[in-house]
Amino acid sequence: MRLFVPLALLFIVALLPRLYSAQTLGWDWDGSGSFTLINFDEGGSCRAALEGFSYSPFIGYQTIALASASGAVPPDGAVDSAAVAKRYCHSPLHILVARSYSALLGAASVVVLALLAMQLVPGNPAVALSAAALLALSGFHISQAQSGTVDAASTFFIYSFLAVLAWALRRRSALAYGLAVLACVAAVWAKYWVFALLAWLALIPYDGWRYIRLGFSGARIVLVVLAASVLVAAMANPAWPAWGLLPLLVIYLALVPWRNVPLPMAACWLALPFLCWAVLQIDLVATYTQGGVAGKFGSGYAAIGEHKWLRNLFNIPMWLLVAIGLPALVFVPRGIAEFSRLAEDRRLWVCALPMLGFGLFMAFLAPVTYYRHYLPLLPAVALLAALGLHATPWGQRRWFLMLFFAWPAALAWDMVSDYHNDPRKALRPWNAAHQDAQVFSSYYVNPPPGRYALFRPEYAAGEGTVLRRADYLILSENWYDTAFANELNGPRVNVPERLVKTTPEYAAFYRSALAGEHPLLVPDVAYDLQHFMPELLFHRALYGNVQLFVGDLKVFRIRK
Repeated sequence: MRLFVPLALLFIVALLPRLYSAQTLGWDWDGSGSFTLINFDEGGSCRAALEGFSYSPFIGYQTIALASASGAVPPDGAVDSAAVAKRYCHSPLHILVARSYSALLGAASVVVLALLAMQLVPGNPAVALSAAALLALSGFHISQAQSGTVDAASTFFIYSFLAVLAWALRRRSALAYGLAVLACVAAVWAKYWVFALLAWLALIPYDGWRYIRLGFSGARIVLVVLAASVLVAAMANPAWPAWGLLPLLVIYLALVPWRNVPLPMAACWLALPFLCWAVLQIDLVATYTQGGVAGKFGSGYAAIGEHKWLRNLFNIPMWLLVAIGLPALVFVPRGIAEFSRLAEDRRLWVCALPMLGFGLFMAFLAPVTYYRHYLPLLPAVALLAALGLHATPWGQRRWFLMLFFAWPAALAWDMVSDYHNDPRKALRPWNAAHQDAQVFSSYYVNPPPGRYALFRPEYAAGEGTVLRRADYLILSENWYDTAFANELNGPRVNVPERLVKTTPEYAAFYRSALAGEHPLLVPDVAYDLQHFMPELLFHRALYGNVQLFVGDLKVFRIRK
């Protein structure tokens, strides 16, 4: 009960920036009462609930109910028409409700993380409060929670389930386990996050876990898991040659201490690679581990081929750097060491298996690597950072703690300011000054009503006859970044055929345009995001800007 006040304060600190952004972004750009959609992924679950989109409808059912209670009832025909459903789900009132609900659940996630940490590290409330504070101050979490997507809500339900299950393991009551089952349904259904099911392995008795790892040292079991992950990743990568699986299989088999493993477990370790291969042949599993070769916008997620290895492994530290900040990240290795040494009721730590499984999936298998997909890992990393911090003398020094938490607060200010200083909003005076101009614009420019047409790179092919019908071209970084290093392509972009969601021809056009080398385009004005935190400057240098739907805008004058 003595922690009620600090938790309430953390909830308020978390809620205010999330709710403020949720209720202000996109309004009044083109006059009083106007609304401009910021995030094109918003309302996806709502559309699924109205049967107009293939996605989880769980959050959509809730936002539609809340919007209906506010007077925004879905119109007749919304269930029968995907277009009508989309208009309703992207309507200002529904977006306002969806964003506010996401902001509320995002702030509540801070409290839930603290409650989970108290279950896992009951003797050190400072760890729980520090982990909650790191999540509250995360600019990346704020950016997701202020949006009307399901990511922040899904993360809330995931950690609510883990907290309830940890509580149930301590209480050992039927009611507690019943609540854990309901929480698990929500955690999985919110975004089809099946990794939550791994938490139920906590019900295996401790002697069972000892039997499973009999013959393994701690280091050996880690090496075997990594070897198995690499082998499965190679199986799931069409660019990996079939003969190349053999040496990986040999390495895996060589790491298993066969002489010290009981015969039944030896059979399991031997069968594991072949079972994984069989599971990967299932179409649904292949979709979520490989992706398609081609897509609506050119290449599909599977086109990355052998570059997937570097991208997936490189993305995790790049994302963590901007999501939690460098000072907190420094303490994560110590937190992992402390995590492995904790002896208090080890079964509770098995609740962390969903995060371990999901982390391995994102590191080795995930074909889609937008940063928002990593969000469920963020509270766990915050907990590890807090655990590492308070395992050192630095966690006892108040002056250091003030600096430690001031850093992510400054990082959050710098990151969330991207939305409030959106280049699309800054572009409005240019739009007003060029009302008579014919303008092509790419996706995500979101121009005001006027003489604008959607641009396709084919318009610039050959002599650029179609392109030269217009006076200006406006390109959004969130569209042309497919030609450069980013979270989908990874750091290696020297092979155009391995770029994701584009074509070699498109990439060549965008690269020449941005370099000022295209014969038909003259750089006119640039509306760029500005940052001061080293994490964001470093990310911009390697991967471009962090946000998915907010980025630089480049205006070109078209030569006639």
